[in-house]
Amino acid sequence: MFSGDSDAVTPAGSSSSSSSTSLSGDHWDNPCECKDERCCLCRLFDNGSDDDLANVPFPGAMPTGLPQEFHCIRCATIPVGRIFQCQNGHLICEGCYQVQVLDKMLCEALGTCPQCSARMYRHQPNRNIAAERILSEMQVTCEHCGTKMLRSALRSHFRDECTKRLLYCKYRLIGCPWYGPASENTDHDESCEWPNKTGAELLEFLSPLQTEREARTRLLEQIRDMLQLPNLSVRLLHVLPQGPIRQFPHNEFVEVCKFRAHFQRWSLLLNWQTPADNDANPQPMGSLHLRLKLDLQENWNSKLVTSFTLVHGTHSEVLFLPNLCERFEFSPNQLLGPPALVYRHTMPHCKKLLIERGIYVRLLIASIGT
Repeated sequence: MFSGDSDAVTPAGSSSSSSSTSLSGDHWDNPCECKDERCCLCRLFDNGSDDDLANVPFPGAMPTGLPQEFHCIRCATIPVGRIFQCQNGHLICEGCYQVQVLDKMLCEALGTCPQCSARMYRHQPNRNIAAERILSEMQVTCEHCGTKMLRSALRSHFRDECTKRLLYCKYRLIGCPWYGPASENTDHDESCEWPNKTGAELLEFLSPLQTEREARTRLLEQIRDMLQLPNLSVRLLHVLPQGPIRQFPHNEFVEVCKFRAHFQRWSLLLNWQTPADNDANPQPMGSLHLRLKLDLQENWNSKLVTSFTLVHGTHSEVLFLPNLCERFEFSPNQLLGPPALVYRHTMPHCKKLLIERGIYVRLLIASIGT
């Protein structure tokens, strides 16, 4: 199934594209004031906190014995937050509802229930408050520490209380690379050697960190400039949870989504990368990478020069790492675009996101030549 074409082409010089963007401290000011959940600018500069260890998908274990009727009819997940329904009562999560009523690639299925084809209207959403309350008040168990609680409290529990959540050393800003379970954090902080290092020793570690921060600042500036380009299209893409679909392999790109943009057919490929061999941490970091593939059409013998970035979608449970392909020429001899690192975390959290929860992506792509 094709996905995308949910948003119109954004012309250069529009109010959102022409706004200025500034860096204050470690965070970008949002250049857009529209507060529209569909706005790509609001999502792009929504960078959250500097604690990337807290950037995880919904942490709850799958409740047992829950009737199938409480699963989203499109992605099969148990919804978190607002729940919608068709006229016949079939439940659909908020992210899938947005895709179903906005994705023009669905053609005649646009604005219909995936289960029974009943009409669903973008401007007349039909929420199921009772289902939302039932799911939020369910007793569940934290899959990390085993604590029992209401499902609605899982997010805040994992962020603030769970003894198995990962934390950085409090001396991270001066170079300490340690991270580990919250239960071990105090012991590490007391024995950390970083406060006793000399200025010269700290400088050796801080220089690469400063270089990395400066590179990220330049990248965000380049992304801001890219948003000024004419012929900028925004595509809403949804990578469905891969568990029910396939045994997802490691370290190779797999097609997970199809869409259209700039009069061409495309595929979105995803690579679940295993930790580096030299990662000695007991909980090493895996990563997710995305790349575009131009699906070659018959008799197409031209080229398409593009600039693009991949941003976390409105209903994404995690934030994406900033990425940008400033200029890339697609042609019959070069159909694969460069890979983009979009998410990095421990393997269990990468698995949770990819296999169980799914990923919402916004592709911002501009044609800058043929």
